[in-house]
Amino acid sequence: MAFCSNCGNQLEGNERFCVKCGSDVSAKTGAAGPVASASAAGPRVVPSMPMQPVQPMTAMPGPYAAPGPIPVPMAIAQQPPAKKGVTFGTLAVVAALALGGYYYYTHYYVKDHPPAAAKSQPQGGTAAALGKQQAFDAHWQTVNGFVQLSNGKWTNNANVAIQSSTLECDQYDAGGNLLDQMRTTLNGPVQPGGTDTFNPFNVGAVANNLSRVTCTIMYAKAVGQ
Repeated sequence: MAFCSNCGNQLEGNERFCVKCGSDVSAKTGAAGPVASASAAGPRVVPSMPMQPVQPMTAMPGPYAAPGPIPVPMAIAQQPPAKKGVTFGTLAVVAALALGGYYYYTHYYVKDHPPAAAKSQPQGGTAAALGKQQAFDAHWQTVNGFVQLSNGKWTNNANVAIQSSTLECDQYDAGGNLLDQMRTTLNGPVQPGGTDTFNPFNVGAVANNLSRVTCTIMYAKAVGQ
């Protein structure tokens, strides 16, 4: 009975390697020396190859497990920037600028930039205001289908000389209803407090049912305007 000289395992006698530890047992249990092989050239010695120890098998890995859901990080809500409070210093600066602008406007800007109405206002007042300071008197009559004025007299009660004026004559029926308006231009000049007279002149066609005529200076234009 043979045994492995490396681990002591019992051998049957014809093994080359120990089934337990894998050691080469052929040289130790069989014929001593190398195995001889015959050939035509004579015997050839074949050296024996040492066997590497058999490594024990490791367990096979288990079945592949599918990965679980990948956690997604929750979005962080963006907070709006905090509003900065208005400081007392800011209010003081705004108040100072407002006061400075008001002072400049009332003391400098208004003096250098008078209102447009003041620039365009004629000497002695507007045309309508000057017209109210004029007086006109005349006799009216119908001649050949026209309203004719005679003994006309224009008096300037303004403090400026008047270059021309607009005379309006209105025709009314017996009931006081307005029938027609007629306008004509009176040419001067007429000095302040002065009077100008006119020869007979026509102001417009006679309206049906004419009962009376009134004439008034509506607008006046000062000399130099």
